Parts: sequence; C-alpha cells; structure tokens
Amino acid sequence: MLNITSEVAGNKVDIIISLWKHECYRVIADRFVSPEDKDWFEKALKLVADEECGQQTSSVMQAEPYFVDFLREAPEATGEEGEDADLEAPKVYELVPSYEFLSEKLQQYQQQYNEQIKGGKMDLVFFKDAMTHLVKISRIIRTPRGCALLVGVGGSGKQSLTRLASFIAGYQTFQITLTR
Repeated sequence: MLNITSEVAGNKVDIIISLWKHECYRVIADRFVSPEDKDWFEKALKLVADEECGQQTSSVMQAEPYFVDFLREAPEATGEEGEDADLEAPKVYELVPSYEFLSEKLQQYQQQYNEQIKGGKMDLVFFKDAMTHLVKISRIIRTPRGCALLVGVGGSGKQSLTRLASFIAGYQTFQITLTR
C-alpha cells in the first residue's frame, strides 16, 4: 500500500480498493492451496469491503488486480542530456490494465534481455499463470528483504521467470552450482 503514489491513486476509489484487494491477496490468499479457501476469502473480502466502505465498494473491485512497477517507458534520449541524466524507466507502482498489455510489455523485456545478455536466449510463452507468477516474483524481489522459495518440477519456468524479473528490476543475477 505504501508503494503507490498520489498521482496514480488520486481520488479514484476503484484504484484504492483494487490495491487493497491486491495487497490482501498477496499477503494472505497466495498461501491458500484449496479452491474452497480461496472462495471463502473472496466472499470475506467483499463482505469487509461492503461493511467498511459502503455497499457499492465491492462492485468496483477488479476481479484479479495486479500492481507492478515496470509498465512505464524510459524517457527518450535526445543527445542534449548531461552526463548525470537519468534515462531509466520510472518505477511507478500502478495497476496492470489488462493481461494483453502485460504480455506485450513482457515480450518487450524478453527481447531486451535476449539482446543484452549474451548466451542467455530466452523464449518464454506468456500465458496467464506465467504472467501472474512473474508479477509475484517481481514484487517479492523489489521488496526490501523479500524472499521466496519457488517449488515445482524442473522445466516449469521458475528460473527463467526469476531471471526475467531480475532483469526487469535491473538486478544482476548469479547461480550457485554444487560440486563434489
């Protein structure tokens, strides 16, 4: 909740409520494993929103709101900037408008990754689950002292999504290799 700026939130109730729902899901519901628990949580969230903010509040909540800080473009270089000019993309925490928009943005980052990282060719398919996992990984690594344990079968994309999320955040990665 503290990552959003007043320019993004403004007086838009739907953005603030969607952010609240997003934070509740990331902190609480991401740990649920059964659909029954997730359904219960969704109903409880709507009940709390209606009780605390009015009956119409739950109707403005987006179904699956995701907030990220990598949607903005870097400013174009004109050649007149000084040496200390900041040409990095601004890290503005904002609502993802749609999965299609997010997919296009991630394709751009993947293309940049493939151009800049030698020997690290990535060819990912950004379906809904892959995008949501990348958004969650990105949020975790951008949080101070954030950590995660990614569990799954080999070849499911955990390392590739983490590498791309790290690239988007501007981090350098390394990998520990076990030897005898």
